[in-house]
Amino acid sequence: MANMTLSEIKAFRDFCGNLISAPEWRDCLENILNGETDFEVNNVRFIADSVIDETLADELESDRYILGCFNAEAISEATNWPAVLIKAAQKCEAFEEIGEAMTRYQIERLAEIYSSADGYGHHFNGYDFGEEEIEINGETYHVFDNH
Repeated sequence: MANMTLSEIKAFRDFCGNLISAPEWRDCLENILNGETDFEVNNVRFIADSVIDETLADELESDRYILGCFNAEAISEATNWPAVLIKAAQKCEAFEEIGEAMTRYQIERLAEIYSSADGYGHHFNGYDFGEEEIEINGETYHVFDNH
């Protein structure tokens, strides 16, 4: 764990204070210093860059219906299934069945396509899709203010 300078601590305090939900910066810093990689304080979620892709894939995998609702071309790219068949299944509202047929690898690919196109805020910040980033204690955190 890296030692933090007073100026780094002040910068983090100011960062938290400038968020709309203004989470208690000491609580956030404590989580970071304790090695937490995914935590929430006062409706502000912090996710470390080292785990965000896996976290996104995990959350997508937990809702197979939503997986089947993705753009047919994105699903096709992730799965190598013909887009015409995906569109036909979606037309029949077989969204959950599409999601159920996906493997973990395909879900990870879809998560990668999704985040490349829309960023992480679209998934993790349902309020305004916003996302901030901050580097602290040697790790980049994606920050989602779900005020």
